[in-house]
Amino acid sequence: MLTLGTNSVLNDDLRPFREGVSEELMADTLRSDVGTHYQIINGKLYREQNCMFPARCSGVEHFILQVIDRRDVEMVVNVWDYPQVPGWVQPILPVRSFSKTANYHDIMYPAWMFWEGGPAVWLQDYPERDSLRDPLVLLSREAPDLVDAEYTKNQPPAQEIPLVEHCQYKYLFNFRGVAASFRLRHLFLCGSLVFHVGREWMEFFYPQLLPWVHYIPVKQDLSDLR
Repeated sequence: MLTLGTNSVLNDDLRPFREGVSEELMADTLRSDVGTHYQIINGKLYREQNCMFPARCSGVEHFILQVIDRRDVEMVVNVWDYPQVPGWVQPILPVRSFSKTANYHDIMYPAWMFWEGGPAVWLQDYPERDSLRDPLVLLSREAPDLVDAEYTKNQPPAQEIPLVEHCQYKYLFNFRGVAASFRLRHLFLCGSLVFHVGREWMEFFYPQLLPWVHYIPVKQDLSDLR
């Protein structure tokens, strides 16, 4: 079920398409190769053969199939972490994405459930992914009684901890990765106090959250942590 806040986000993102999406605009979107092409025709779901992250497409298709009895639909879904429609692109392309920043025009949509996910991105492509977490790891080394944070992929790697085991901690940090972390909504299920780092990235429910009510806001460099 969509809440009032979620509907507001969708209405804002869909505003550029109030007059509809023309065949020419959809053709431009497909030529731009910014996502995976889906069609619902006469109650059947069709998808282009290519999908960069099959597990993510499988998740998208799981939820599309829940509403497939509705009217015919054609759409492009971005299964990458990063949004695909920067603000300077004209015309604005109708692309649905998991998350974005304020200077992108992607259409965010609800993605509540756990699913299989996809492979991690290459470090050489996005080296900043780990550097964003450096301050927390360094703080953990300086004050291990205050913070427990280690790398799980390098320097040397620590053992990964399942998300459910994070719930044993009173305080939890939410850091972005290449894009939004996609785990913030699940951290709230733990009942722990969440420190949300940075404000640049958004998922569909972020506008409904209030700092100091739902989470503790923290600067990207953690300079306000102590």
